Amino acid sequence: MNVNRKRKSHVVAIVALTLFVQSCSLKYAEAAHNVEATVPEFVFDNADFIRYENNKQKFSLFSYKLEQYKGGNETYASGVTFATYDEAGEIETEGSCELLSSNAREKKYSLYDKIELANHPQNVIIKANELRWNGRSEQITSRRSDTITIKKDNMTIIGSGFSASGVSNSFAFTGAVSGFMETTDDAAQEELIDDND
Repeated sequence: MNVNRKRKSHVVAIVALTLFVQSCSLKYAEAAHNVEATVPEFVFDNADFIRYENNKQKFSLFSYKLEQYKGGNETYASGVTFATYDEAGEIETEGSCELLSSNAREKKYSLYDKIELANHPQNVIIKANELRWNGRSEQITSRRSDTITIKKDNMTIIGSGFSASGVSNSFAFTGAVSGFMETTDDAAQEELIDDND
């Protein structure tokens, strides 16, 4: 009986060793490639970047922590504030978010958590928890279930399934939408006076 137990234990050990060896990968180059993709090449704390075009400031970004990965196309940042500037050097759009993921090659950017964007020429403020910006199509979108708040002048719109186009200068919601308009007492009084005339 001891011989059968020894044979069974040897068989179990051989099967276990075979399974272990088969599960190990010998593609070390591929494993190394994956490691490079997951380990940042550069890490910057309290990073402050400014981009100039034709000797004019066009973009600025500050991040508490910024990680750039091999090749320079993928960047992740936390505690982000940023601004774009018009031809006169005035801030056109500014914003902030807790986390930013960007792919420079594809011109795709994802913003997460406590997002606030303000476009000054259009007097629009957008608040959200997740947005995606496609720099090629100039489209900003949310997931269908995410709630977005847009404030323009005295009007506030809250909705889901948000998309906006920088090309057509329009926006839409595919989900439920609600909103309200703030008026001053003077404006309401004037409206009542006009209606009584």
